[in-house]
Amino acid sequence: MPSRDNIHVIVARYLRDNAYNSTLEAFKEELGLEDDMIPIPSDHSMTLESIIEQKRLYDLAMGIQELDIKADTQNQWVVPSPTFKSVLPDQLSNILFVSVANLSMPTSIDDPSAGTSVRPCILVTEADRSLRIFDFYTFDPLKVYTHLHSSPILTLEVLDENTIMTGGMDGRLVVSKPATGEITAEQKDHFKYLVKIAISKDQKYVATVGYDKKVHVYTIERSETEPPKFNKIGSLSFPTNPEAAAFTYQDGDDEIPKLVISRRDSTFLYYYKLQPNLIEFARHNLNPESNSWVSFCAMDIALDPTEQKYLGVATSSIPHMRFMMLESGNDAILKNSFTRAPQDAYSTSRITWRPEGSGIWCNGDDGLIRGVEVSTGAVVAELKHHQGKVKAIYAGKVDGKEVVVTGGFDKTVAVWEVEKR
Repeated sequence: MPSRDNIHVIVARYLRDNAYNSTLEAFKEELGLEDDMIPIPSDHSMTLESIIEQKRLYDLAMGIQELDIKADTQNQWVVPSPTFKSVLPDQLSNILFVSVANLSMPTSIDDPSAGTSVRPCILVTEADRSLRIFDFYTFDPLKVYTHLHSSPILTLEVLDENTIMTGGMDGRLVVSKPATGEITAEQKDHFKYLVKIAISKDQKYVATVGYDKKVHVYTIERSETEPPKFNKIGSLSFPTNPEAAAFTYQDGDDEIPKLVISRRDSTFLYYYKLQPNLIEFARHNLNPESNSWVSFCAMDIALDPTEQKYLGVATSSIPHMRFMMLESGNDAILKNSFTRAPQDAYSTSRITWRPEGSGIWCNGDDGLIRGVEVSTGAVVAELKHHQGKVKAIYAGKVDGKEVVVTGGFDKTVAVWEVEKR
Protein backbone atom coordinates (compact mmCIF):
# COMPACT_ATOMS: atom_id res chain seq x y z
CA MET A 1 0.00 0.00 0.00
CA PRO A 2 1.42 3.47 -0.87
CA SER A 3 2.27 5.82 1.99
CA ARG A 4 0.09 8.74 3.08
CA ASP A 5 2.59 11.14 1.53
CA ASN A 6 2.77 9.36 -1.84
CA ILE A 7 2.08 11.94 -4.55
CA HIS A 8 -0.61 9.76 -6.19
CA VAL A 9 -2.40 9.38 -2.86
CA ILE A 10 -2.23 13.15 -2.27
CA VAL A 11 -3.79 13.85 -5.69
CA ALA A 12 -6.46 11.18 -5.17
CA ARG A 13 -7.36 12.64 -1.76
CA TYR A 14 -7.68 16.07 -3.34
CA LEU A 15 -10.02 14.76 -6.06
CA ARG A 16 -12.12 12.84 -3.55
CA ASP A 17 -12.35 15.65 -0.99
CA ASN A 18 -13.44 18.12 -3.67
CA ALA A 19 -16.01 15.75 -5.22
CA TYR A 20 -14.31 15.44 -8.61
CA ASN A 21 -15.78 11.95 -8.78
CA SER A 22 -15.49 11.13 -12.49
CA THR A 23 -11.92 12.38 -12.61
CA LEU A 24 -11.16 10.39 -9.45
CA GLU A 25 -12.53 7.16 -10.97
CA ALA A 26 -10.44 7.64 -14.10
CA PHE A 27 -7.38 8.42 -11.99
CA LYS A 28 -7.87 5.31 -9.82
CA GLU A 29 -8.33 3.08 -12.86
CA GLU A 30 -5.23 4.48 -14.57
CA LEU A 31 -3.04 3.88 -11.51
CA GLY A 32 -4.74 0.81 -10.06
CA LEU A 33 -5.67 2.53 -6.79
CA GLU A 34 -8.27 1.04 -4.44
CA ASP A 35 -10.47 3.03 -2.05
CA ASP A 36 -8.64 1.70 1.01
CA MET A 37 -5.39 3.07 -0.42
CA ILE A 38 -6.76 6.64 -0.08
CA PRO A 39 -7.01 7.19 3.68
CA ILE A 40 -8.56 10.10 5.51
CA PRO A 41 -5.66 12.53 6.03
CA SER A 42 -4.28 13.02 9.54
CA ASP A 43 -3.15 16.39 10.89
CA HIS A 44 0.42 15.74 9.75
CA SER A 45 -0.40 14.40 6.28
CA MET A 46 0.73 16.37 3.26
CA THR A 47 -1.96 17.88 1.05
CA LEU A 48 -1.83 19.78 -2.22
CA GLU A 49 -2.75 22.90 -0.30
CA SER A 50 0.05 22.41 2.23
CA ILE A 51 2.61 21.82 -0.54
CA ILE A 52 1.59 25.04 -2.31
CA GLU A 53 1.62 26.97 0.98
CA GLN A 54 5.05 25.63 1.91
CA LYS A 55 6.34 26.67 -1.53
CA ARG A 56 4.86 30.14 -1.07
CA LEU A 57 6.48 30.48 2.35
CA TYR A 58 9.78 29.15 0.97
CA ASP A 59 9.83 31.74 -1.84
CA LEU A 60 8.94 34.47 0.65
CA ALA A 61 11.68 33.36 3.05
CA MET A 62 14.27 33.28 0.25
CA GLY A 63 13.35 36.83 -0.69
CA ILE A 64 13.60 38.00 2.91
CA GLN A 65 16.96 36.25 3.28
CA GLU A 66 18.36 38.09 0.27
CA LEU A 67 17.28 41.43 1.77
CA ASP A 68 18.71 40.50 5.17
CA ILE A 69 22.04 39.45 3.68
CA LYS A 70 22.38 42.81 1.93
CA ALA A 71 21.26 44.84 4.96
CA ASP A 72 22.91 43.04 7.89
CA THR A 73 26.70 43.32 8.09
CA GLN A 74 27.04 42.65 11.83
CA ASN A 75 26.65 39.52 13.94
CA GLN A 76 27.41 37.32 10.96
CA TRP A 77 28.62 33.71 10.92
CA VAL A 78 31.90 33.61 12.81
CA VAL A 79 34.85 32.17 10.89
CA PRO A 80 36.67 29.92 10.98
CA SER A 81 34.05 27.29 11.64
CA PRO A 82 34.67 23.53 11.86
CA THR A 83 35.39 22.08 8.40
CA PHE A 84 38.19 19.53 8.91
CA LYS A 85 36.81 16.01 9.29
CA SER A 86 37.99 12.91 11.14
CA VAL A 87 36.01 9.68 11.45
CA LEU A 88 35.96 7.31 14.39
CA PRO A 89 37.59 4.09 13.16
CA ASP A 90 35.48 1.63 15.16
CA GLN A 91 32.77 -0.51 13.57
CA LEU A 92 29.51 0.83 14.97
CA SER A 93 25.76 0.32 14.54
CA ASN A 94 23.15 3.02 13.83
CA ILE A 95 24.03 6.13 15.83
CA LEU A 96 21.30 7.60 18.05
CA PHE A 97 23.06 10.25 20.14
CA VAL A 98 26.46 11.94 20.39
CA SER A 99 28.01 14.32 22.88
CA VAL A 100 31.39 15.58 24.09
CA ALA A 101 32.31 16.19 27.74
CA ASN A 102 35.22 16.17 30.17
CA LEU A 103 35.01 12.87 32.04
CA SER A 104 37.05 11.19 34.74
CA MET A 105 38.24 8.00 33.04
CA PRO A 106 40.88 5.31 33.79
CA THR A 107 44.38 6.24 32.68
CA SER A 108 44.95 2.68 31.41
CA ILE A 109 42.46 0.63 29.42
CA ASP A 110 44.20 -2.66 30.29
CA ASP A 111 44.89 -2.07 33.99
CA PRO A 112 41.71 -1.96 36.13
CA SER A 113 43.67 -0.74 39.15
CA ALA A 114 45.03 2.30 37.32
CA GLY A 115 43.97 5.74 38.48
CA THR A 116 41.73 8.14 36.63
CA SER A 117 42.26 11.42 34.86
CA VAL A 118 39.86 14.01 33.49
CA ARG A 119 39.96 14.26 29.70
CA PRO A 120 37.65 15.28 26.84
CA CYS A 121 35.64 12.28 25.65
CA ILE A 122 33.16 11.49 22.90
CA LEU A 123 30.00 9.71 24.06
CA VAL A 124 28.05 7.69 21.50
CA THR A 125 24.84 5.72 21.92
CA GLU A 126 23.82 3.13 19.34
CA ALA A 127 20.88 1.03 18.22
CA ASP A 128 22.49 -2.04 19.81
CA ARG A 129 21.74 -0.34 23.20
CA SER A 130 25.41 0.38 23.89
CA LEU A 131 27.01 3.52 25.28
CA ARG A 132 30.55 3.91 23.96
CA ILE A 133 33.10 6.37 25.31
CA PHE A 134 36.11 7.41 23.23
CA ASP A 135 39.12 9.60 23.96
CA PHE A 136 38.54 12.79 21.98
CA TYR A 137 42.13 13.18 20.79
CA THR A 138 43.21 9.60 20.10
CA PHE A 139 39.77 8.10 19.32
CA ASP A 140 40.79 5.18 21.54
CA PRO A 141 37.73 3.29 22.85
CA LEU A 142 37.74 3.72 26.63
CA LYS A 143 34.52 2.01 27.71
CA VAL A 144 31.57 0.13 26.23
CA TYR A 145 28.46 -0.32 28.38
CA THR A 146 25.44 -2.39 27.38
CA HIS A 147 23.87 -2.91 30.82
CA LEU A 148 22.58 0.60 31.51
CA HIS A 149 19.30 0.08 29.65
CA SER A 150 17.40 -2.93 28.35
CA SER A 151 16.86 -1.12 25.03
CA PRO A 152 18.64 1.62 23.02
CA ILE A 153 19.62 4.90 24.69
CA LEU A 154 17.93 7.87 23.00
CA THR A 155 19.22 10.82 25.01
CA LEU A 156 22.10 11.66 27.33
CA GLU A 157 23.20 14.53 29.57
CA VAL A 158 26.42 14.98 31.55
CA LEU A 159 26.05 16.40 35.06
CA ASP A 160 29.77 16.43 35.90
CA GLU A 161 32.95 14.49 35.19
CA ASN A 162 31.74 11.56 37.31
CA THR A 163 28.02 11.58 36.55
CA ILE A 164 25.98 11.03 33.38
CA MET A 165 22.24 10.65 32.89
CA THR A 166 20.72 8.54 30.12
CA GLY A 167 17.18 8.00 28.89
CA GLY A 168 16.13 4.99 26.85
CA MET A 169 13.42 3.27 24.90
CA ASP A 170 12.70 1.35 28.12
CA GLY A 171 11.38 4.59 29.67
CA ARG A 172 14.07 4.65 32.38
CA LEU A 173 16.15 7.60 33.53
CA VAL A 174 19.51 6.18 34.66
CA VAL A 175 22.36 7.92 36.50
CA SER A 176 25.75 6.21 36.20
CA LYS A 177 29.49 6.69 36.58
CA PRO A 178 31.33 6.86 33.23
CA ALA A 179 34.56 5.37 34.61
CA THR A 180 32.95 2.15 35.89
CA GLY A 181 29.41 1.99 34.53
CA GLU A 182 28.04 1.76 38.08
CA ILE A 183 24.38 2.76 38.23
CA THR A 184 23.88 5.12 41.17
CA ALA A 185 20.23 6.14 40.71
CA GLU A 186 17.29 5.61 38.38
CA GLN A 187 13.67 6.62 37.80
CA LYS A 188 11.03 4.60 35.95
CA ASP A 189 8.13 7.01 35.51
CA HIS A 190 7.66 6.61 31.75
CA PHE A 191 6.11 3.46 30.29
CA LYS A 192 7.18 4.27 26.71
CA TYR A 193 10.25 5.83 25.09
CA LEU A 194 12.08 8.52 27.08
CA VAL A 195 13.17 10.79 24.22
CA LYS A 196 14.53 13.92 25.88
CA ILE A 197 16.28 14.98 29.09
CA ALA A 198 16.38 18.71 29.85
CA ILE A 199 18.53 20.16 32.65
CA SER A 200 18.44 23.71 34.03
CA LYS A 201 21.70 25.65 33.81
CA ASP A 202 22.17 25.45 37.61
CA GLN A 203 21.56 21.67 37.41
CA LYS A 204 18.87 21.84 40.09
CA TYR A 205 15.98 20.82 37.83
CA VAL A 206 15.49 17.97 35.37
CA ALA A 207 12.62 17.31 32.98
CA THR A 208 12.07 14.06 31.08
CA VAL A 209 9.95 13.81 27.93
CA GLY A 210 8.28 10.54 26.98
CA TYR A 211 6.23 9.05 24.21
CA ASP A 212 3.67 8.01 26.81
CA LYS A 213 2.44 11.63 26.40
CA LYS A 214 4.01 12.58 29.73
CA VAL A 215 6.58 15.08 30.98
CA HIS A 216 7.98 14.62 34.49
CA VAL A 217 9.86 17.36 36.34
CA TYR A 218 12.22 16.80 39.29
CA THR A 219 14.60 18.62 41.56
CA ILE A 220 18.01 16.95 42.08
CA GLU A 221 19.72 16.60 45.42
CA ARG A 222 23.44 15.94 45.07
CA SER A 223 26.30 15.59 47.53
CA GLU A 224 29.89 14.34 47.46
CA THR A 225 29.06 11.25 49.51
CA GLU A 226 25.54 10.29 48.41
CA PRO A 227 24.14 9.30 45.01
CA PRO A 228 21.83 11.82 43.30
CA LYS A 229 18.27 11.87 44.58
CA PHE A 230 15.29 12.91 42.44
CA ASN A 231 12.28 14.64 44.00
CA LYS A 232 9.33 14.89 41.65
CA ILE A 233 7.73 18.34 41.40
CA GLY A 234 4.93 17.10 39.19
CA SER A 235 3.86 15.54 35.90
CA LEU A 236 2.19 16.88 32.78
CA SER A 237 -0.10 14.95 30.44
CA PHE A 238 -0.72 15.90 26.81
CA PRO A 239 -3.16 14.77 24.10
CA THR A 240 -0.21 14.01 21.79
CA ASN A 241 3.42 13.06 22.33
CA PRO A 242 5.64 15.87 23.65
CA GLU A 243 8.76 16.30 21.54
CA ALA A 244 11.06 18.89 23.09
CA ALA A 245 11.68 20.71 26.36
CA ALA A 246 14.04 23.39 27.63
CA PHE A 247 14.49 25.46 30.78
CA THR A 248 14.44 29.25 30.34
CA TYR A 249 14.74 32.32 32.54
CA GLN A 250 12.40 35.29 32.17
CA ASP A 251 11.57 38.63 33.76
CA GLY A 252 14.95 38.83 35.50
CA ASP A 253 14.15 35.76 37.62
CA ASP A 254 17.42 33.87 37.90
CA GLU A 255 16.32 31.68 40.80
CA ILE A 256 13.62 29.40 39.44
CA PRO A 257 13.55 28.69 35.68
CA LYS A 258 10.47 28.21 33.52
CA LEU A 259 9.89 25.11 31.41
CA VAL A 260 8.94 25.35 27.73
CA ILE A 261 7.52 22.29 25.96
CA SER A 262 6.40 21.43 22.43
CA ARG A 263 4.19 18.55 21.32
CA ARG A 264 3.15 16.74 18.16
CA ASP A 265 0.35 18.17 15.99
CA SER A 266 0.57 21.57 17.68
CA THR A 267 2.28 24.75 16.51
CA PHE A 268 2.38 26.11 20.07
CA LEU A 269 5.13 26.34 22.66
CA TYR A 270 3.76 25.79 26.19
CA TYR A 271 5.33 27.58 29.16
CA TYR A 272 5.13 26.31 32.76
CA LYS A 273 6.08 27.65 36.16
CA LEU A 274 7.82 25.07 38.36
CA GLN A 275 7.01 26.29 41.86
CA PRO A 276 5.00 25.67 43.94
CA ASN A 277 3.78 23.24 41.29
CA LEU A 278 3.59 22.91 37.51
CA ILE A 279 1.25 25.59 36.18
CA GLU A 280 0.89 26.64 32.54
CA PHE A 281 1.14 30.43 32.34
CA ALA A 282 1.57 31.07 28.60
CA ARG A 283 1.46 29.50 25.16
CA HIS A 284 2.92 31.01 22.04
CA ASN A 285 1.95 30.13 18.47
CA LEU A 286 4.78 29.47 16.01
CA ASN A 287 2.24 29.86 13.20
CA PRO A 288 0.55 33.16 14.12
CA GLU A 289 -1.18 33.38 10.73
CA SER A 290 -3.05 30.21 11.80
CA ASN A 291 -3.15 28.93 8.25
CA SER A 292 -5.06 25.66 8.40
CA TRP A 293 -2.96 24.18 5.59
CA VAL A 294 0.32 24.53 7.49
CA SER A 295 0.78 21.86 10.14
CA PHE A 296 4.05 21.40 12.01
CA CYS A 297 5.43 21.26 15.51
CA ALA A 298 8.66 22.20 17.23
CA MET A 299 10.77 19.03 17.16
CA ASP A 300 13.76 20.52 18.97
CA ILE A 301 14.23 23.55 21.22
CA ALA A 302 17.65 24.93 22.19
CA LEU A 303 18.45 27.91 24.40
CA ASP A 304 21.17 30.19 23.03
CA PRO A 305 24.56 29.71 24.76
CA THR A 306 25.50 33.37 25.27
CA GLU A 307 22.58 35.56 26.36
CA GLN A 308 20.47 32.59 27.50
CA LYS A 309 17.23 34.25 26.38
CA TYR A 310 16.71 33.21 22.75
CA LEU A 311 15.12 29.93 21.73
CA GLY A 312 16.22 28.19 18.57
CA VAL A 313 13.50 25.92 17.18
CA ALA A 314 13.66 23.16 14.57
CA THR A 315 10.28 22.33 13.05
CA SER A 316 8.80 19.15 11.61
CA SER A 317 7.88 21.00 8.40
CA ILE A 318 7.76 18.82 5.28
CA PRO A 319 9.58 18.62 2.92
CA HIS A 320 12.22 20.89 4.53
CA MET A 321 13.00 21.80 8.11
CA ARG A 322 12.43 25.37 9.16
CA PHE A 323 14.58 27.18 11.73
CA MET A 324 12.89 29.74 13.97
CA MET A 325 14.31 32.00 16.62
CA LEU A 326 12.28 33.86 19.22
CA GLU A 327 12.91 35.53 22.52
CA SER A 328 11.84 33.25 25.33
CA GLY A 329 8.46 34.26 26.70
CA ASN A 330 7.76 36.54 23.72
CA ASP A 331 5.35 35.87 20.87
CA ALA A 332 7.48 37.68 18.29
CA ILE A 333 9.32 35.36 15.89
CA LEU A 334 12.68 36.98 15.17
CA LYS A 335 13.77 34.57 12.44
CA ASN A 336 11.83 32.10 10.32
CA SER A 337 13.92 30.51 7.61
CA PHE A 338 14.02 27.38 5.49
CA THR A 339 17.14 25.32 6.11
CA ARG A 340 16.79 23.24 2.91
CA ALA A 341 17.31 20.17 5.13
CA PRO A 342 15.00 17.45 3.71
CA GLN A 343 12.81 15.48 6.08
CA ASP A 344 9.61 13.47 6.23
CA ALA A 345 7.00 12.57 8.83
CA TYR A 346 9.42 10.09 10.46
CA SER A 347 12.44 12.38 10.72
CA THR A 348 13.97 13.60 13.97
CA SER A 349 14.86 17.28 13.53
CA ARG A 350 17.84 18.41 15.58
CA ILE A 351 19.63 21.74 16.02
CA THR A 352 22.55 22.84 18.16
CA TRP A 353 23.96 26.33 18.67
CA ARG A 354 27.50 27.30 17.83
CA PRO A 355 29.31 28.16 21.09
CA GLU A 356 29.45 31.91 20.41
CA GLY A 357 25.83 32.05 19.24
CA SER A 358 26.38 33.31 15.68
CA GLY A 359 24.63 30.33 14.12
CA ILE A 360 23.17 26.88 14.51
CA TRP A 361 23.92 23.51 12.97
CA CYS A 362 21.02 21.30 11.86
CA ASN A 363 20.75 17.73 10.64
CA GLY A 364 19.02 16.38 7.52
CA ASP A 365 17.88 13.18 5.87
CA ASP A 366 20.31 13.70 2.96
CA GLY A 367 23.39 13.32 5.18
CA LEU A 368 24.38 17.00 5.14
CA ILE A 369 24.95 19.12 8.23
CA ARG A 370 23.89 22.68 7.46
CA GLY A 371 25.10 25.81 9.22
CA VAL A 372 22.51 28.57 9.50
CA GLU A 373 23.60 32.15 10.18
CA VAL A 374 21.30 33.48 12.90
CA SER A 375 21.52 37.16 11.83
CA THR A 376 20.16 36.40 8.33
CA GLY A 377 18.61 32.94 8.53
CA ALA A 378 20.70 31.91 5.54
CA VAL A 379 22.45 28.56 5.09
CA VAL A 380 26.12 29.53 4.91
CA ALA A 381 27.97 26.25 5.54
CA GLU A 382 27.64 22.55 4.79
CA LEU A 383 29.47 19.58 6.28
CA LYS A 384 29.48 16.58 3.92
CA HIS A 385 30.23 13.06 5.05
CA HIS A 386 27.22 10.92 6.00
CA GLN A 387 25.23 8.74 3.64
CA GLY A 388 21.56 8.94 4.57
CA LYS A 389 19.88 10.25 7.72
CA VAL A 390 21.89 12.13 10.33
CA LYS A 391 20.36 11.33 13.69
CA ALA A 392 22.72 12.98 16.17
CA ILE A 393 24.62 16.26 16.31
CA TYR A 394 26.68 18.08 18.95
CA ALA A 395 28.48 21.44 18.90
CA GLY A 396 30.71 22.91 21.59
CA LYS A 397 34.31 23.63 22.54
CA VAL A 398 37.18 21.33 23.51
CA ASP A 399 40.13 23.10 25.12
CA GLY A 400 38.81 26.40 23.76
CA LYS A 401 38.43 25.22 20.17
CA GLU A 402 35.08 24.74 18.44
CA VAL A 403 34.08 21.22 17.42
CA VAL A 404 31.08 19.53 15.86
CA VAL A 405 30.36 15.81 16.23
CA THR A 406 27.78 14.06 14.06
CA GLY A 407 26.39 10.52 13.86
CA GLY A 408 24.10 8.87 11.37
CA PHE A 409 22.35 5.77 10.16
CA ASP A 410 25.41 5.06 8.01
CA LYS A 411 26.94 3.78 11.29
CA THR A 412 29.70 6.38 11.38
CA VAL A 413 30.67 9.22 13.74
CA ALA A 414 32.44 12.25 12.25
CA VAL A 415 34.40 14.84 14.22
CA TRP A 416 34.68 18.31 12.66
CA GLU A 417 37.31 20.81 13.83
CA VAL A 418 38.62 24.25 12.87
CA GLU A 419 42.14 22.88 12.37
CA LYS A 420 43.38 19.77 10.64
CA ARG A 421 44.61 17.01 12.96
